[in-house]
Amino acid sequence: MGFCGPVNPGIAAFEMEYGHWVEEQTRQICELRSALQAHISDLELRMLVEGGLSHHLELFRMKSTAAKADVFYIMSGMWRRAAERFFFWIGGFRPSELLKVLGPHLDTLTESQNMEVNNLRQSCQQAEDALTQGMEKLQSTLAETVAAGRLVEGGYIPRIPTAMEKLEALVSFVNQADHLRQETLQQMSRILTTRQAARGLFALGEYFQRLRALSSIWATRPREPAKSYT
Repeated sequence: MGFCGPVNPGIAAFEMEYGHWVEEQTRQICELRSALQAHISDLELRMLVEGGLSHHLELFRMKSTAAKADVFYIMSGMWRRAAERFFFWIGGFRPSELLKVLGPHLDTLTESQNMEVNNLRQSCQQAEDALTQGMEKLQSTLAETVAAGRLVEGGYIPRIPTAMEKLEALVSFVNQADHLRQETLQQMSRILTTRQAARGLFALGEYFQRLRALSSIWATRPREPAKSYT
């Protein structure tokens, strides 16, 4: 029987907010699909693009607050579906990978735009590598800190203040990773035309929907009965 700890109110609030966030994203995707099919004006389309970007920024704000309540919950991706968690990197998706997802949907890029997107992808990968190295160093120093603890009667006591200080640094890593994701979205919005940006946001939204659908199919797949060894 598993142990059920007290409910973290910060995480409970985040889960409720995130549920509403997904519902709103689904609505926005439908609106973008209709708008692209109807060939509405760029001015109207720009309003939808800005709304979509603001919606993503709202998620980063929600995550920042939730990370202060329980950074391990955010980093583990337990608030996402299984197939989404497979691609997780410091509490979210790698910006460079999302740029690859967008690629097939942006076949009308000019030579100048292609160059800017490639430069953005390279800078994303460099920033991702730097954050990954920082995380690896933190893991290493945290392992050393815990290993330097001592056994006492009734349990094990690591160097608590030092270990806690290092764990709190995880919140900063989540915020830095989300800042990189935010900057990538905003840079892409500047590089692309309004119609291209709308197609890009639509493609990203559909990609996340497909991952959620894949997770649901995986969770309900037929399973072979457990073998008996008696």
